[in-house]
Amino acid sequence: MLIIAMMILPAFSLPHAQAQASQNQNSWTSLAPLPTARGELGVAVADGNIYAIGGFDGNSQLNVNEEYNPSTNEWATKSPMPTARSSFAIAVYNNKIYCIGGTVGSNEYVGNNEAYDPLTDTWQTEASMPTPRADLSASVVNGKIYLIGGEVYSNTGLNYVETDVNEVYNPATNSWSTAASLPSAVYGYSSAVIDGKIYIIGGSKSSATAGTNIFVNSNQVYNPQTNSWSLGANLPSSVTYGAAAATEGFMAPSLLYLMGGFFVSSFISTVQVYDAGNNSWETGASMPTARAYLGVAVLNDVLYAIGGFDGVNWLNTVERYTPVGYGTAPPLIQITSPENKTYSKVALSYTVDRSTSWTGYSLDNEANVTIKGNTELFNLSQGAHSIIVYANDSAGNMGCSNKVFFSVDSLAPSIVIIAPQNQSYGSTDIQLTFSLNKNATWLAYSLDGEKNVTIIGNVTLPALTNGSHRLTVYATDEYGNNGSETVYFNIAPFPTLTVVGAAASITIVLAGGYLLIPRKKSVKEKKSLPA
Repeated sequence: MLIIAMMILPAFSLPHAQAQASQNQNSWTSLAPLPTARGELGVAVADGNIYAIGGFDGNSQLNVNEEYNPSTNEWATKSPMPTARSSFAIAVYNNKIYCIGGTVGSNEYVGNNEAYDPLTDTWQTEASMPTPRADLSASVVNGKIYLIGGEVYSNTGLNYVETDVNEVYNPATNSWSTAASLPSAVYGYSSAVIDGKIYIIGGSKSSATAGTNIFVNSNQVYNPQTNSWSLGANLPSSVTYGAAAATEGFMAPSLLYLMGGFFVSSFISTVQVYDAGNNSWETGASMPTARAYLGVAVLNDVLYAIGGFDGVNWLNTVERYTPVGYGTAPPLIQITSPENKTYSKVALSYTVDRSTSWTGYSLDNEANVTIKGNTELFNLSQGAHSIIVYANDSAGNMGCSNKVFFSVDSLAPSIVIIAPQNQSYGSTDIQLTFSLNKNATWLAYSLDGEKNVTIIGNVTLPALTNGSHRLTVYATDEYGNNGSETVYFNIAPFPTLTVVGAAASITIVLAGGYLLIPRKKSVKEKKSLPA
C-alpha cells in the first residue's frame, strides 16, 4: 500500500493540453482512464511519459506496466515487471525506473529491486533492499535513492509493524548502506523532495488492538547532506495512504501537494499544500474523486493523480491538477559562467528552464544588454565586476539569476631580465636571472629563436658559442595572460691562450739570452787557462 511522489527535470516546451491548463489554475481535468484499474501501484515519469506499474486490483498483485503519453492522452502497454507486487517504492534515476520492496502473495514483504529501462522496454534485477518491507516511498537526492520507514512483518497483533529503518541505494555501485533512522516510525506516509530534503508526511502506526491503527499528522524532514532529521509544520488533517509530489518552480511555485488518502473510515479528496519556504500549509481544490492508495506524477509542474481505491472500487481514474499560480512562475535562470573567480577573458553562459521571448544581462548594475544566447564579455576593465541575467517567457513572466561576482585580470606578466644584459661577456656560461610582478604557472626561455625550454626559475645557460645572442623569457600567469621580455648580448672570451703563448715566448727568449752569455764567458775563461 504505497504512496508515490515523483519529480522530473523540466522540459522546454509544453504539450498543448498543458498550455490550455495554464488558464485554469487550481483546477482538475479528467483524462483517458488507466487501462487496468488498480491501486497500491507505482507511478513514475521518464523521458516525458508517465508509467503506472504493478499494484493491486482487489484480487491479486499485478505486474502490469502501462505508459501514458500526455501529448496524445493515450495509454500503451509495456513490458511487465518481473515480480508482481503492490505497495512498493518507485524512483527514477538516469532515466531508469527502480521498483523496490513491496507486498507479494498474502502480505509477504520483499526487498526485490527491479529496474526498468523505457528506452529498451526491458527489466533488470538489481541488489535487493536489505530490509524487506512495504508501504514506503523512494526519494532520489544527489544520485542516491532513500528508502525510509514502511512496514515489516511482525508475528504479533496485525502481523506487521512500522519500522524506522533508512536504507540508501546507490545505483552507480548497485550497493546499499544505512543512514540515520526515522525519528518516529510510520508506514503509509506521503513523501516528496524539496530543495534536496525528504519530507515524510502523515501515515500510520500500528495499534496494540488488532485490526486498528493510529493516524498521525507529523512532518518529518530528512537532510541527506547532514544525515540528520528535523520537524516541519504538522499536517492540518491527519491522513494515511495519500500521495504527495512537489512542483519544481518550472511553471508553478515550488510547493508540496498531498492528495487524498484515508482517515478513520473515510476516503478523502482533500488537497493539502505545503510551502517549505515559510513552513506552512494551505488547501487546494479537492480531487473530483475521493480515494486512497493512488499514485501521483509531476510533469512540467502539472500533477497527475492515477488509480487508487475509493472504499468500494479499485479505480482506473486519471485526473490532472493545475496548481495555484500555474503559468505565473518566472523563468529559472542559472549562470554557469563566470563564477566567483578571476578571468582574463570572460565567457557568459547560462541556462533557462523554458523558452524565452527576451534575454539580457546587467553588468555592474548598468542598463540591460540584450543577448540571444551565450556570449563573451568584451572590453571589461581591470578589477571586480558583477553580473545578473534576466529573461522573459512567452507569458511575460520575468526571471533573474542570482548575482555573480567575478574579477578581471587581463594584464600580461611583466618580466625584468636582470642578467644577462645588453653587453659582452667573457664567459661562455651565463646566469639567467629575472624577476616577475605576479605569480606564473609557466616559465620558459628561447635562445636565438630555438624551441622554448621550460624552467621553474633562474638558470645557467651553459657553453654558449662566441658571438651575438638573443634571449627571450616567457611567462604565463594563472589567468592565462602571456608576457615576454627579450635581451641581446655577446659572448667574446678574452684571448687567454694567445697572451699566455706570447708571455711564454718572451720568457724563453729572455731565459735563452741569460744562458747564452754565461756560456760564452765560460769558454773564454777556459781558453785562458794555462796548458
